[in-house]
Amino acid sequence: MASPTSPSSRPQSAGHDDQNPDSARILPRLTSPLFTDWPTMRQDLLSWIMLSDLTAVVLPVWVALISLSWGASRLLLTALTGILMVSLTWASGALGVDVVDQARSGGERVALATLITAPVALLLGQLLTPGLPAGSVLAPLATQFALAVVGRTIESNWLRTRRMEGHGLRRTLIVMGPGAEPILRDLRSHPGDGFLVVGYVSSSTNHSRAAARLGDQDAINAMIRAEHIDVVMTLGGVGPEDLVTLMRGLTSTGARLVVAPGLQDVVPGRMRGLPVTHGWTGLIDVSLRRTRLLAKEVFDRVAGSLLLLIASPILAGAALAVRLDSPGPAFYTQTRVGAGGKHFTLWKLRSMYTDADARRAAVVSAGGDVGNEVLFKNRTDPRITRVGRFIRRTSIDELPQLINVVRGEMSLVGPRPALPSEVAEYDAEARRRLLVKPGLTGLWQVSGRSDLSWDSTVALDRHYVENRGARLDASIFLSTFKAVVGGKGAY
Repeated sequence: MASPTSPSSRPQSAGHDDQNPDSARILPRLTSPLFTDWPTMRQDLLSWIMLSDLTAVVLPVWVALISLSWGASRLLLTALTGILMVSLTWASGALGVDVVDQARSGGERVALATLITAPVALLLGQLLTPGLPAGSVLAPLATQFALAVVGRTIESNWLRTRRMEGHGLRRTLIVMGPGAEPILRDLRSHPGDGFLVVGYVSSSTNHSRAAARLGDQDAINAMIRAEHIDVVMTLGGVGPEDLVTLMRGLTSTGARLVVAPGLQDVVPGRMRGLPVTHGWTGLIDVSLRRTRLLAKEVFDRVAGSLLLLIASPILAGAALAVRLDSPGPAFYTQTRVGAGGKHFTLWKLRSMYTDADARRAAVVSAGGDVGNEVLFKNRTDPRITRVGRFIRRTSIDELPQLINVVRGEMSLVGPRPALPSEVAEYDAEARRRLLVKPGLTGLWQVSGRSDLSWDSTVALDRHYVENRGARLDASIFLSTFKAVVGGKGAY
């Protein structure tokens, strides 16, 4: 087992990498009193989440009791409905691995539990206090819901932050099968998931010589205990025999087995366990994308019109500032490529001098590109005006694109609108971006904008194309404000 790609026989630090000496200096070793193993931390997290949920139930009751503003029946009603809400939340899996271990708040499960509790609360309200207004019943329940979500959000954000600092990580052993490398690369690019890869072994179906072979169940059991493994994760085409050996080797170790299905660009919401053979085994059912194109079209045009009306004063002020700052028109138009490869005229506020296009070749030849293989971006582009730098950083220059949204040429959410010269360099994967309308915002904007490599840009847009829908659009909208305020990647 003493190979560079397998766990060593000596204790390792949480986050230690033999090829990265900085991690060894920053993170505590397993033998350090500063190190807390994941099972212990998970128990602490569970305790805090449960205490937070119960506090959300009790706090409104305490406040009302101290202020003497409620009668006994109303206090009892609030306590009972709050306990029911929390019980349903826990029963729905809000204390499960997919919530706690993955640093998620479980807010959607709290919301579902609250919706189920609401009619029960109204019925109990009429039984305990006939004539009690519905608002007096639902307001305390809404307060308990809000407190529970806030508490859980604080807890999940804390864990995510700690993981980025190298704590609260799950020591993970990777079992490599054919095709594991792309999945492993994606896994490494998201350290916030909390998987600390401490070693690799090769499955019987993998012919790589870089990692030791998977042993029998006794060897697996001994390895997991010696290396304090929290998760054994299979990647790629690991065979059924190896999976059986792993499950038997994990017996009584406390470690979890995680099997990666090898699906790319499929969000968890599209996957569902499907029992077969009378429940002896299961399959993964993947729902196909069913975008409601008409509903999205109507929403884009209506919401785009309202947003354009609201943004009109900002646009007018910005346009005046552009005209006063440098000679030339306030607006800039450019040909872009929309859905199906159709060209359209995109509107923006002018952020560069009027001779910017003529000077582009000189800037490119000066080595100003930030490294994106297809998209040209320059952090210190001399063609950008003073006002232009501000409106770019705040994304005000993009607001005129609402005109394109209202005209049906763009969507509020979608891939970045591409130039014809960029589309000419697209490969087959990149051309999938043209299956949908380009967007005013998208995953590219909330994930780094101009700081992204071309491969990352394509991957994000491909992910959106494959998983587009109302839920993903709403998530991107909520993240856009944070990205715009932060200004990261905008230049």
